Amino acid sequence: MRLVFLGTAAAEGYPAPFCTCPNCQRARELGGRNIRLRSSVLINDDLLIDFCDLVPAAAFYRVELSKVETLLITHNHADHLWAEQFFLHAHPFTRVPVPEMAVYAPRDAIERIRRLSERTPEEARYSLHPVSAGEHWTRGRYHFWAVRATHSTEEPLLYIIQDGEKKVFYSTDTGRYLPETWERIKEHTFDAVIIDETMGTIPTGPRSGHLGLDAVIEYRQLFAKEGLLRPGAHFIAHHFSHGANPSYEELVSLLGEHDIEVAYDGWRLEL
Repeated sequence: MRLVFLGTAAAEGYPAPFCTCPNCQRARELGGRNIRLRSSVLINDDLLIDFCDLVPAAAFYRVELSKVETLLITHNHADHLWAEQFFLHAHPFTRVPVPEMAVYAPRDAIERIRRLSERTPEEARYSLHPVSAGEHWTRGRYHFWAVRATHSTEEPLLYIIQDGEKKVFYSTDTGRYLPETWERIKEHTFDAVIIDETMGTIPTGPRSGHLGLDAVIEYRQLFAKEGLLRPGAHFIAHHFSHGANPSYEELVSLLGEHDIEVAYDGWRLEL
């Protein structure tokens, strides 16, 4: 399984366009892995998670998305679902035939697409499939499990994905897991866990819709204690807000001692 991180920031990007805080100014000075688009991940060329800054990501990281057959949407916030951009999946914006894209999403996200997409599913070659927490389904070589996130939308989802060999848990945007979510997670073992780290050094409690450094470190230890990480598994911090997350290099220093990797835009990871 190959992962390509097309974006690793929270809603405002990093640096935030209207912000001159020390973190944003430092990111502008350093460039490189400190510059982050909003979060999305491509798996094996044909599976995409979330749909936002695809135009700059495809250009900057030399990625083409013409083989995408399945799109998973985590929730209906605009930084994860830019529904107005679905017109890109059709002529004349693609000059070559593309496969129909099956879109799996919570029902409120499906409604957002229906309301805001400039083209119908038939015109833009996509189909809509509402899913809920607890559902398991297959498409092609993939098995999918949806579990409930702790976030502020009607039914935010996290996804467990298996391609026949490797299994990944995509866990953004979410705060601390609900008991029923944790029970679902413990039914699996993972080659990679990609986990929300929006809040940085700000402590997070049970009512937060995101995680920070404290919670990510705790979950790394808990996943290991419960035996949920396969040999050589990657535990990856992802989805960074500028407010209390320092530079990429500082995050690597803070998290590396806990065996946690730091995602960055354009990262190609082979599992």
